[in-house]
Amino acid sequence: MLNRIFLSAILFVLSFSNILLSQDISFKVTGISGLAFIEKTDINKSLRAFRGSEVHNEYRLRTTSDTKVELTLNRRGDKIGTIIVPQNTILLVNSPISKDYNRISISLLEGYISVNISKNMDSLVEIHTPTTTSIVKGTSFEVAFSENGSTIVVLQEGTIDVVTDNDEKVLNPREAYINTIDNQSKLFNQNVDSDPIVFLNKGEEASREDYIYTIENLMYAMENISYNDDNFVSINSINNNVEESENRIKNLEMKHYRMIAANEGYYNTIIKLINLYSDKKNEMIPYARRSLTLYAANQRAISKMSSSVIKTREKFNSIKKKFDERMISTSIAN
Repeated sequence: MLNRIFLSAILFVLSFSNILLSQDISFKVTGISGLAFIEKTDINKSLRAFRGSEVHNEYRLRTTSDTKVELTLNRRGDKIGTIIVPQNTILLVNSPISKDYNRISISLLEGYISVNISKNMDSLVEIHTPTTTSIVKGTSFEVAFSENGSTIVVLQEGTIDVVTDNDEKVLNPREAYINTIDNQSKLFNQNVDSDPIVFLNKGEEASREDYIYTIENLMYAMENISYNDDNFVSINSINNNVEESENRIKNLEMKHYRMIAANEGYYNTIIKLINLYSDKKNEMIPYARRSLTLYAANQRAISKMSSSVIKTREKFNSIKKKFDERMISTSIAN
């Protein structure tokens, strides 16, 4: 009887801890120079950002020319770290798929960010671009996503796990990692070309040298966002191998966020390039229509994948809860 009461008390504490973890993750503007906006595109809402403004889940922070924003990440009042958002950058705060509230997910849709995550805060921050996920804990680094669809991750200190659809690397200090729109990757020692501004300038130059090719390349990438059947996991594929199932679900969750970054990022760049050539409006109309059709189709696929992953995560959590209860019962019995 006492064992059952003790077990119930432990489970209650674990449950209460999960509730506490769900509270007060915030992205607050603690410094700003220039003009920036907080946007929610699905309701066409845009508000000017000021010091003290917060960027909530599913909202984007967009900086304009000659602008710099400092975002401070807090969890239940404790500072986790800071993100410097320079000019001409778009950053999206993702909604969590699972109830692991120690994981914070952000998508970079344009430009670059400089991230500093405090050590020993027990928080995992994921930065997603269309092809790359950077997983950090107690690290200083930069991420840039260029107009030609390439991503660079530049590590200053600590370590970063970089995950793509085809690869996984661990970056060490003074290393950089590039992944292209067609998933061609390179890990190398930092040099002048790994500077995020240099990287973005070269990407912009390459994308506008033949802007029609760039638009068509981005549209081809959009067509393939939801093409892979491996994106959708069957609930029946989750089993009692807790570690294997956990890794599989986490990979699917990260893939889901990369799909969001790809659909938003590629579409954003296509529209940006189309608007640069207003004198060729008639030539651009078919691209605008096709990209919008692809965007909408991908949104439906992403929503479908989200539902699949949520259901799978719920089943896994149920399995894991029973596993934890058995482990606690065994420990008490011994």
